[in-house]
Amino acid sequence: MTQSKVEIRAPHHHAEGKRQSREKLVLLCQLLGTVAVLGWVPGNGAKLATMVVLWGFTFGHLSRAELVTLAGVNLIFAGMNTAALARGIFRFDHPDLFGMPVYEYLMWGFYTLHTTRSLGGTSPCQPPVAAAIGAILFAMPFATIADPTLLLLASAVMLVACFVCFHEPMDWSYAGYMAALGGLVEIVGVGTGQWHYPHQPNGGVPFWFVTMWAGVGLFTRRLILPLL
Repeated sequence: MTQSKVEIRAPHHHAEGKRQSREKLVLLCQLLGTVAVLGWVPGNGAKLATMVVLWGFTFGHLSRAELVTLAGVNLIFAGMNTAALARGIFRFDHPDLFGMPVYEYLMWGFYTLHTTRSLGGTSPCQPPVAAAIGAILFAMPFATIADPTLLLLASAVMLVACFVCFHEPMDWSYAGYMAALGGLVEIVGVGTGQWHYPHQPNGGVPFWFVTMWAGVGLFTRRLILPLL
């Protein structure tokens, strides 16, 4: 009886592993496709339309919780982008509305949902109140500092402090994944003339992008994943 149970269970696990691998591959193609659209599809409206179609096919069904969370994330980052643009931290080269291209109003929701779908994992054990306070404190340098060197130092200090408080293995996974994702997005976005950093010499990407994207990854796991 025990042997037959093992024989029945093994094909199930094999099929589940193949399904998960297929989903990971789809999400990788989704990310690469989105970045390619960002960099090389001409016109902001065409970028937005192509991205939405691509996301529709590759995300599949979206739950009500996902849709509400996406709307909230996009709203928050639209406000943060507006504040950053007002301080001159960066500039979009082809804006449509309030200094931003139309597709940008959906990008951060995509980044967070893509990351949670790619990494999954369990929700953190600690209550979200501490994480919410940490996220506010982490965001303060980006809301108040325009000098790239000072911003790098301040955001790095805040990120280290956050990792002292939140350092489960999945916290590191989310931070590392979004830092790598952000590096790809920044290199393509700046390299193809979608946005630029006025205070960065030679048209490069400032080093504080690492702390920013890593922090977003950390709090995606701490605040967004439990909602989904």
